[in-house]
Amino acid sequence: MPLALQTTPLLMVGEGRPHRFRGNNAAVTGLMELQFDRYREVAGVDRHGNLPDPVATGADEVATLIAQLRGADRTLHVSAAQRLGIFRDPAAAPALSDRLKQGWRETRVAAAVALAACGTRDSIAPLLDALDDSDPIVAESAAVALENLTGHSEPFDAFADAESRRRQSAIWRAWIASQSWAAVEDELTRRLQDPNRDTVRRAAVALGHTGGDAAAVALAEYLAEHRGNNPFPEWQRTHRGDGARFNALSEVNPRTIQAVTRALGHLKAEAAVSLLAETLAQHGDPATGNLFLAEAAAEALGRIGTPAAEAALVEGFSKLQDYPLYTSWYGDHPALMACHASPIHYFILEALDRCGSTGAESILPHMIRSLPVDPDRALLLSNDDYETLVGRILRRHGAERAVVETCLAILGDPQAAKTASIEDAVSTMHRCWGGHPCPENRAAQVLSLVCRDPRHQPRVLAAFDRYRAKPTEIPRVFDTGIPVVLELPVKNWVCFFLARTLGNLGDSRTVTPLITALKQSPPEAAGGRPDPLGPGVLFLHNDLTPCWRAAVAWALGRLGDRRAVPTLLDVARDLKNATDTRHAAAEALERIADPASREAIRQLAADYPELSTRRALEEAADACRHEEQVASGRSP
Repeated sequence: MPLALQTTPLLMVGEGRPHRFRGNNAAVTGLMELQFDRYREVAGVDRHGNLPDPVATGADEVATLIAQLRGADRTLHVSAAQRLGIFRDPAAAPALSDRLKQGWRETRVAAAVALAACGTRDSIAPLLDALDDSDPIVAESAAVALENLTGHSEPFDAFADAESRRRQSAIWRAWIASQSWAAVEDELTRRLQDPNRDTVRRAAVALGHTGGDAAAVALAEYLAEHRGNNPFPEWQRTHRGDGARFNALSEVNPRTIQAVTRALGHLKAEAAVSLLAETLAQHGDPATGNLFLAEAAAEALGRIGTPAAEAALVEGFSKLQDYPLYTSWYGDHPALMACHASPIHYFILEALDRCGSTGAESILPHMIRSLPVDPDRALLLSNDDYETLVGRILRRHGAERAVVETCLAILGDPQAAKTASIEDAVSTMHRCWGGHPCPENRAAQVLSLVCRDPRHQPRVLAAFDRYRAKPTEIPRVFDTGIPVVLELPVKNWVCFFLARTLGNLGDSRTVTPLITALKQSPPEAAGGRPDPLGPGVLFLHNDLTPCWRAAVAWALGRLGDRRAVPTLLDVARDLKNATDTRHAAAEALERIADPASREAIRQLAADYPELSTRRALEEAADACRHEEQVASGRSP
């Protein structure tokens, strides 16, 4: 009998605010799909940027998630626990332990799994209690967490009968009771000398959670001894692009040295800062280094968070080269040379953000240059995590006004004043397979991630109106096998990003102009659709992407004004609007949640011909009902 049939299926996502991240074709991303945290973190869409404070830090985000986990809204418990597991912050351990004892089954599972990443010595007792949970998946998750935190393994069959479960739980309890933490730490530090790399990795992970001063010394000694063992320069001579792959047994598998290095950060080993700084410097060059190790050193420095650690991160970032050199090192296909964010750049930025850094002024232009820009990377309606981190750090350094002025000047604002270093950074772009964005495109993108001061709204709106009035006269070539766009449409790009900026600003003065923009601009397929039997069908409609009207609909949802509801309904009804635009309108209706529109949304969703937008409309109708119940004082 398959174990999966012996219990109720686990709901993985759905309620609350699940973490989202970009996925890409694994056939053309080399190592990217073999390192899950590349997608989950470096390609993150909504892990950062969920706070209204424009200069919030990673620590603030963790605190907010802990509050959600402790709060009364059950729908947020699962997503908060899952997100805390990704942050791997021990500050979350007490709240996660509390949720092991209460809440619905999916919450208990998420809490146990998160404790495997966030747990401390104090997490052991509640995890032992969770071994006796009536649900086998909760018990199994607790056993995995215990193994991760202690480095100790006991056979545990969560699907066994009740008596066998009790015996297995008693064995775990007896082992814990027979140990002192000093003895556990001593045993785990001895394992760091084991010739089996997997044994070392497991010991390092456990030491990072439950070790002390002796563990920090032993881990630093291991790193100092083994960081020079770097097989990557030679290995990459014959492993590039699609061929940049390895399995867990390969000598280039970096997980062991990564675990050792990260553990130093979890232990906040201040004495190891100089060692970590040297490691970051030695391995930050893609031609000669081990970037997996360099990024782990950056993570560790961010967790230690002292002024010396911050200075090392700033120095390390200043030495980094153009980001496509790094994504290529990880195995990106040449067609995606500017598509992905560079992991080493990302982890240094995240580490600086965790520190609440205000000492990174010298590298602010370099941060702007490191932003991915390739049109083939899937433009999102909201800022992704890389953009959010860069914008937040720029604002924390008081650079918002200078960046906004420079971007507006590039976009033709005669009142704007440029800053030379920022103009140079914004104007530096890398040739992309899908086309080469111009400085105007880039300026609008940068504006969308840094501009949060409502005082800039009139000039941003003026720029949006200027570009909306521009014609697009780029020929399309459909008879070459693959449809060709000879140049990138400046109007579409700039309007897309400026609409995003206006949504981020949240200024009510923007509502009427954006409604007007949707009403006055024709649907994307107003000019027709390519022949469905020819290669041009790949474009679906004759307007060029990105669909900037989708960003307008998204912005109206962010603004939350019910005056936009009739126009958004009209957009969702008209199938001549691109899928992107109709789906954005449906999501905007959900965010606005006007009870008066519930019936119209429900009727539209009933026989909507497209599944993704139909589901978005159904969720919008549910949101309207929820809002109606809240307003009437009834329990949702």
